[in-house]
Amino acid sequence: MDMRLTVYKIRTTVMFLFVAIVALSSLSKADELTPEYSGAYTGDLVWEGVVTMSGDVLILEGGSLTIHPGTQVNVLPAEGTKIDPEYLSSQTELLVRGKLDILGTAEAPVRFVIVERNDLEEIAWSGITLDRASQSRILHAELERADIAIRCVASSPEIKGNHITNSRYGIVAQQQSHPKILDNLLTDGEGGIFCWKGSNPYLLGNTIKGHDEEAIFVDAESRPWLDRNTISGNAIGLALYPRDLPLGSVAATDNHENVRYLGRQGEDVGE
Repeated sequence: MDMRLTVYKIRTTVMFLFVAIVALSSLSKADELTPEYSGAYTGDLVWEGVVTMSGDVLILEGGSLTIHPGTQVNVLPAEGTKIDPEYLSSQTELLVRGKLDILGTAEAPVRFVIVERNDLEEIAWSGITLDRASQSRILHAELERADIAIRCVASSPEIKGNHITNSRYGIVAQQQSHPKILDNLLTDGEGGIFCWKGSNPYLLGNTIKGHDEEAIFVDAESRPWLDRNTISGNAIGLALYPRDLPLGSVAATDNHENVRYLGRQGEDVGE
């Protein structure tokens, strides 16, 4: 009887050690499968699964970044970050001068998730900037708490099906950017979509609600095409310098002020 008990204990101990080794091995493999990225990249970079932006990421001209459906990008907020040789923000940013393809789907969106800490402010990172980028796509991404969630500088990507929330500004098109901005949901930020410095984006089917300032702002040099967008619950629905934009298909309702015309037609305005 004692011998049987001893054998049972030995078998139990061996089994426990086996399970522990397998668990440690799994944790080690999980760590290996969660890569971190920061700095400047050339060539073709691919993100999938779970990855971490531990600092600024710059995709250089001629390079590309492809993010597969269902990817979670953990964003580690930092102040005073800097991409060599150039940077646009002191906060953590994804800056693209090559090509960006975010290929989320409605069923498997790409999620940018803030890594929390006790002293973190509400606006936690810079966001995504396309700076004279190649033809790019940002499809079905979830972006939160960015200074500018998506900024186009002389770039014309397709921006479709994204959910942008609690950001200072949702989408900014500037310096002759002409993106297609389609079927996005922008909620609970300071401002929604901004068109600056000769930018003529196509805005179709977007829903913009709950912003403290303008849902859509258009300066005197820009002529976006506004097509069947729904704008409600904002301080100002449409803040426009041009008097000649067709607004018949825009549903701007239940804003504190649905339409506000600014300055004079053709008046110069800064960025």
